[in-house]
Amino acid sequence: MQRAPMRTLVLTQPRPRIDALALRIAAAGVDTRLWPMNALVEVDGLDWTGLARMLAGCRWALLPSPGAIGVAMGAFSRLGLSWPEGCGIGLIGPGSVEALAGWRSRVSGLDAAAVVAPDGPPYDADALLARDVFRDLAGSRVMVMRRSDGREAWLRTLAARGATVLPVSVYRARPLDPPADAAAWLAGRAAADTPFAVSVASAEAGRRLAAVVAPLACADWVRAQPVLTQHPGIGAALTKQGWPRVLVHAPGTAGLLGALESLKDDPP
Repeated sequence: MQRAPMRTLVLTQPRPRIDALALRIAAAGVDTRLWPMNALVEVDGLDWTGLARMLAGCRWALLPSPGAIGVAMGAFSRLGLSWPEGCGIGLIGPGSVEALAGWRSRVSGLDAAAVVAPDGPPYDADALLARDVFRDLAGSRVMVMRRSDGREAWLRTLAARGATVLPVSVYRARPLDPPADAAAWLAGRAAADTPFAVSVASAEAGRRLAAVVAPLACADWVRAQPVLTQHPGIGAALTKQGWPRVLVHAPGTAGLLGALESLKDDPP
């Protein structure tokens, strides 16, 4: 008997990113459960109008995560700000390119901006800076719009290549508790032996989910479910956390759906 594709997916991505992703996944006929492990919120007191003026003098703005894109473009859209002419955008991979595309119709000037991302995996800041346009930045101003605890090494790389680097912390992560019915839902799936998959976008989310699962009577069954992630480094971290079925997939919604389609439920 041919087995049916896996059709239930738990999403752990942060809010607000998880909402748009859930819509795309549900449109493909997949039942989604939203369990965001944190919320990405703007840093208090940001002067977005002032930042827009600063961007007008920048050659590049680097947004190193879909979270940075959501916060920054959400603020531009909310305040009616236009993306400045001549300021290109550097992104870390297809997931970020997909996230930015969702804002093109809502932020004036965004369609005209040059967008650069890594040519291929691994999709990270180092791969972005390997692109030819970032090899010589003499005389260029580069704004990095990042998480408040973002890494510093690539800022030093930008400066070493001649850029005037303007790091701006635009968002922070606030931990969220799992849904109140999470334990009961997991217990019900375990009792019925009904498989599901989990999508994880950060090692932090994997750790927090593991902490939710650990005290449950059905913990071993839950940990045996497939965990999907698009980054090999995160995949390695998830394996160390005790998730035995980690599948690293191609980036973006298409990659996630492809990975989910490859998984098979137990036959009825």
